Amino acid sequence: MTKRIFLTMLIVILLQILLFHYFDGSKADLTGYMIVSGVPISNKFVVLGTWYMFFAGLSFLSLGYLRQYISGYGIYLMIREKSKVKLGFRRIGNLMILISGLSLIQLLFSIVFAYINNVGEAFFYDDFQSFICIAGLYIMSNIVLIFIQMALELHFAEEVSLLLINVYVLFSVTLGGVLLSVQKLTWILYFLIPNFGMYERVHLPEVGGLSLALAYMVLTIITIILCVLSFIRLKKMDLT
Repeated sequence: MTKRIFLTMLIVILLQILLFHYFDGSKADLTGYMIVSGVPISNKFVVLGTWYMFFAGLSFLSLGYLRQYISGYGIYLMIREKSKVKLGFRRIGNLMILISGLSLIQLLFSIVFAYINNVGEAFFYDDFQSFICIAGLYIMSNIVLIFIQMALELHFAEEVSLLLINVYVLFSVTLGGVLLSVQKLTWILYFLIPNFGMYERVHLPEVGGLSLALAYMVLTIITIILCVLSFIRLKKMDLT
């Protein structure tokens, strides 16, 4: 990743935090939930757009990260590696580490901003354990969503994969808000991954919110499935 891309992501993170504070100042508190609180069930579209900024940045950052590599420069490395499978999974692993790092930076910046914004008060967490659980779920959701984009690139053009995953993300958040509002068919939420990393939509029995344990289980199963499917696809590409 070039310094230019890294700086661009930092600007996106800072702009997102400022917009969150502008559109919904209640999130800039001392609990650190500014980012992981997510989009309200009422689906405020300005908040949805603000929340989406970071994922859009990750998605564009990942565009062609795997497919172009194994079809381009990676061909020369195959002289030594002799396997697109090893090369592909190493590339995916590096990207997942990058996604995790950027997500952690985003959360850290939001906490620092919350502290500065409330500098006259004591810095504390209402429920530190819940924050850690939802933060982990948020990061894992980002990883799985980008992994899906990478897997799609093994079958479709990079631009098509980008479009599909971003449409899915926006559709999932919007539909998730509607389902929680009417409190019907909430089991569908377990197929709408972007909702997993939103505190306002997780573990809220009164509105039929997602279960943290089940959400982690679903993400783990999806990750295993993606690994198997990617392995099979890369193996086929290895033989061609």
